Amino acid sequence: MKKINIAVDGVSSSGKSTMAKDLAKIIGYIYIDSGAMYRAVTLYALRNGIINKDKTIDEDKLREHLPNIDIQFKLNPLTGRPDTYLNGENVEREIRGMEVSQLVSPVSAIGFLRKEMVEQQQKMSLDKGVVMDGRDIGTVVFPTAELKLFISASPEIRAKRRMDELRMKGDQETTYEEVLQNIKYRDDHDQNRKESPLRKADDAIVLDNSTVNIEQQLDWALDMYHKTINKTL
Repeated sequence: MKKINIAVDGVSSSGKSTMAKDLAKIIGYIYIDSGAMYRAVTLYALRNGIINKDKTIDEDKLREHLPNIDIQFKLNPLTGRPDTYLNGENVEREIRGMEVSQLVSPVSAIGFLRKEMVEQQQKMSLDKGVVMDGRDIGTVVFPTAELKLFISASPEIRAKRRMDELRMKGDQETTYEEVLQNIKYRDDHDQNRKESPLRKADDAIVLDNSTVNIEQQLDWALDMYHKTINKTL
């Protein structure tokens, strides 16, 4: 069967990554979490003194360290989903914490970093059969993707979902107010940054999943996939 590339964009904590991972698993495609790539760079920056005490980023130092940052995705046999590896270390849990979440937006807005990440992401898609999610996949990374999806939900709904996820991972300290504030900050920052701002591609199909559960969202995505495949046959 002919393969296509699928771009999944949307606001932070909208569930787009969960949907993209499950969709890729079912249809046998490669899943690439572009957001995890920026989170991994943020974690590296935190560990290597590239982020200053006032939370500003030493861009010269980051540029110097960029050749030392190796990001890969490896399938986790227990979950059936890919985990993120930074220089050979599984950092899937570390990159989802609040410390990284609070800094990933300004890090991901750095022009030379985005250029490097986009080049890597585009190389991954040359053979088709890729599902990638992020902020600028349908507009910058895969502008010719055969299927583009855009996922949104209200900030309050996203904050509640994020809190549930943090609690499941053992975080009992982060508050709902902190998560909601972070989500609103990231929305504003992502939509108004100069480099590849978050926006819906003109030909993207939109889903507001505020009242949709994970199973219903996946069913919707599968329906969009099959309709697109049938059109390309």
